[in-house]
Parts: sequence; C-alpha cells; structure tokens
Amino acid sequence: MNQFENSLLRSTHMIGRIQIVIILLCSFSLNGVYAQSGLFGGPVAPLKPQSPLFGKDIVINDQPTQNQRQVVIRSAFNGWLFAEYSYTDQATQAPASTVMKSVDNGITWTVFFNGVWPGAYHSFASVDMAVTGDSLSNLKVFLAWVASNSPSGYHGDGSIWRFNGETGDYEDGILIYSTYYIALFNDFMYPASNSNPYSLGVLYSAENLNFTMDSIVFLSSNNGGMSFNSRQVVATTTGNHFNKVALAYGRSPSWNSGRYFAAWEEKSSYTSNTGHIYTAHSNPDFNGTFTTPVKLDSVDASAYGNARNPAIACQYNNVDNDSSNLTEVVLFDKYNPSNQSYDIEGFYNLQATNHSNFQRLIISNSAHNNFQPSINFNPFDSTFMVTYYDSTTQKLPFLLNNFNLANPDSWQWITTGYNDDSNLAAPYPKVVLDLGQERGANVWAKEGTGGNGVAMFDAPYSTWTGISENNKIDDSQLFWVYPNPCNTNTTIRFELRRPEKVTITICNFVGQPAGIITDQSYQAGKHEVKCNISNLSPGSYIVKFKAGDFQTAGKLTVIR
Repeated sequence: MNQFENSLLRSTHMIGRIQIVIILLCSFSLNGVYAQSGLFGGPVAPLKPQSPLFGKDIVINDQPTQNQRQVVIRSAFNGWLFAEYSYTDQATQAPASTVMKSVDNGITWTVFFNGVWPGAYHSFASVDMAVTGDSLSNLKVFLAWVASNSPSGYHGDGSIWRFNGETGDYEDGILIYSTYYIALFNDFMYPASNSNPYSLGVLYSAENLNFTMDSIVFLSSNNGGMSFNSRQVVATTTGNHFNKVALAYGRSPSWNSGRYFAAWEEKSSYTSNTGHIYTAHSNPDFNGTFTTPVKLDSVDASAYGNARNPAIACQYNNVDNDSSNLTEVVLFDKYNPSNQSYDIEGFYNLQATNHSNFQRLIISNSAHNNFQPSINFNPFDSTFMVTYYDSTTQKLPFLLNNFNLANPDSWQWITTGYNDDSNLAAPYPKVVLDLGQERGANVWAKEGTGGNGVAMFDAPYSTWTGISENNKIDDSQLFWVYPNPCNTNTTIRFELRRPEKVTITICNFVGQPAGIITDQSYQAGKHEVKCNISNLSPGSYIVKFKAGDFQTAGKLTVIR
C-alpha cells in the first residue's frame, strides 16, 4: 500500500475454457424490441411472451456481524457475477470491502477479495466496480473506493485497484487524493474507436488542494485499464459542493467512435439534502473534451434545486434509435416539499451525441415515497432496465422500456417488488446486465439483525423458487443446465413441488426438434437428467421444459 502514498494521481501499468452453471431464461415480451447483433453472438430475436420468474432472495455472504452496505454488482463476459459491499471492520474500526464471485448466476457465492483500508479512515464514502475482458486471459476486475478521512464522511482519498478476474490476484492500482465520490464504466462489449482493446472511464468529484473549489474529473484508459493516459476536468464550482457522480458509455452505428456520459449533483453545502443535477459527455470520442454541462432540473420547475442522487444509462449496441442517434437517460431523486416525500424524476435525450434535447419522463407513482434509482441498458434487446426503492410499500420494483421511448411515461412493470423481505431502510438497489443470461440482475442491502445490512441478490430470470409475480404459486422449481456452454455431455437439473410428468426437448432456433431428453413422470423433489449432446452440431439451441401446466424455455450452447 505504500506505493500509493507518494503521488496525487499516479498512472501505472494498471490496469482455457471452463464450464459454468447457467440458469435458463424465462422470456417476456417487449413492444418494439429489435433483433440485433452484438459482441457475443449473431442476431438476437425479440423476447417471447412469458412471465418472468423472480426467485428466492439470495444472501450473498452470510456474515451477521457485518453491516453490509453500498452493494454493487457487475457481470463478466462469460456470465460470472461479481458483487461488492462495504462494511466496518470490527477489529480495527476501519472501512472494509468484500467482493464475492458467482459462477452459477447468483445461486452460490465465494469470496473473491476481502480487504481493510489502513490508516486514519472512518468509512467508505463511495464504492464502485468494473469488469472487463472478453476471455479468461484478459478478464480484469477493477475496484474503486473513496475512504473518508474525517468523521463527517464527506470526502477522503480515492483508489482504483486492478485484479486478475480469474485468479483474484492483485495487479496494480492508483491513488487519488481529496475525493468525494467515484464511478467506473467500460466499453468492452462495443469498444470505442482509438481504444486497444477497449477503454475504461473513471469519473469522480474532488476538492482541490487549497480547498476553495470542487471539480468533476474524468480519467480514461485506451488500453483496457492497464494505464490511464487522459485526465480532464469536466466541471468546477466555487462556493458549492459536488457530490455523487454517475457514468455510462454510449455508442451506435452512426456514432461508433463511442462516448462517455456523466451525471453529477451539485449542492450548496455538504449538509444540503438536495441541489442540482448536471450531465455532459465526451466528444467526439471516448477521451474527447466534455461538452458544456446541462442542468437537468432546470427543465422542470418543480425539480429545480430539489434534486439528488443521479443515475445514468446510455444505449450502446449496433442499432441506431429512431432519431439516427443514441439514447441517454438520467434519473434522480426529486423532493416534493408539499408532502415532504421523494419521487423518481427522469429525463431522456434521443439525440444524445449532438443535441441537448432532454425530455421529461415519468416512472414511479408520485403518491408513494420513491428514491434511490438505478438504471442500466440491455444491448441484447435494446431496453432500459430500472429499479428503485418504494419506501411506502417497502418494495423494489423492476421496470423496462424500449430504447426509443416512444411511450416514455409507460414502462413495463416486470414486478412491483422482487424483494421477498420487506425489512428495508437504505437498500440502494442496483441493476446490472448479466451477460450470461442477457437479462438484468439485482443487488441491494436489506436490514438484518442488530441494524446490520445484508447484501442480497435476485434476478428476473431466476427460477430458484419458481414463484411468478404474475401467476399462481403451484408449479415447478429450480430448472438449470450444467455445464452450459457444453461439449459432449450436460446435466439438466430441476425440482418439482409435486409429482408431475416432465418433458424436456431440445430444438434448434427455428423450433425444429433436435431430440427429447426425457418424457416421463417424476416424484416431487430434486432430479438430474444426464444428456449426451455429442450428435448436435456446434451452435445455440432452445431447451423446452414442461412439467404439468408449467412451461419455460432457455438457451443451450454447444461448443467443440
């Protein structure tokens, strides 16, 4: 750790095939979803009509003595999931962080990294993470923290560490002094031009050395995070305070040079609850100069000065939106003085690369107290995924909308609340794209015993319990394939709540049967069916599962 203490910002040389468990997808329909090609395969068809299943909430790391907070989640190219949370180490009373890794889509988790921040630090003001790489040989996990060096917890020292994503070995890092909040994002699925092999962006809010001015600073790496070769000040403020930041990447065929999009909050003082929300983006490429910031809350008079906690997402894929451009969406908490509650305010821009045409959108029920939004983009079906905390109902909703936002005030409610336990106080839910399932995945902190937070996981594709948000709760449970991708053999596992006749069929992607795995009756309980697929040609197949009246389907990949 001493290597970090001698410089303000030191750029460094930072930055086989295995088998993994893949839970099969339960698909749902979206109006206006386009087929498209991406990094991990050919055209992806619109999702088929079927109710998604949110499964049983899964505890990521059962440690009752830890007050687990600030939970974040990221996905690797092969579907591995990495979840990070912060807590205070009881022995040293210093801020600590644990990163957990799952290779079976969040069902089980193992420790990837655990560390305590040494020195006179009190807590983590901010944590974030990025996962990059398109093979095990270049899989990297980047961890970012801001460790507060004052009891107030408003600012401290930031750090970015790089790890080998397969082995967990620490590789390198940088230190950034006098930092408030930090955010990471990368473009490895659709790399920006002038990057090799892809870029990594870092956004943070900071206090300058003479403590008279706050800044928003953007760092970028054009070599996958092995070193940071560009630094620019995005915005400055004198007398006010920059606080939370958010970062996203945007790209479409007509704007394939790629850009980073930033959002941040500005408050009149450290202790102010609300203030203004700004956004800007790099131009004309990922490490270009940032545009003049736009004050989003000025678009809505009721939001002006009443905003906080920004979240941002941008379209990135091989499809232009209907405006021959790419879409940006920014969400934030809006305080309503009349009823002393919060609501989710949103703005979108269909010409995000070259215009500031932001339009307001409505997401949540204004009669409820809603805040802590999180948003991410799914390039496989061109949708924005949103979650937030509804404290009125003690629920964490999950919503979708098409990237063209033809109906910006009409979001598809996948569920009004995926959390099973309503014991919530500061969940700060997060949604991320799970690359293995091509769907969203969610983490949050529920309240455990003694006021300690508990890091939790769930996802809309999960069939861990078979409990559908839209259907009766009397059907099959637990259906997955291991390994997937597979070569010559695989195993299909499932669990039944009651005795049923089970039919499992493999079909090609045009629906033609390629073989029947089983067609017989099973007792209630867990079952495994061995499957020899050596006669199948390499490629993708659909596995259809039917147990009584319950049906679902998912993707199986055969490799040689």
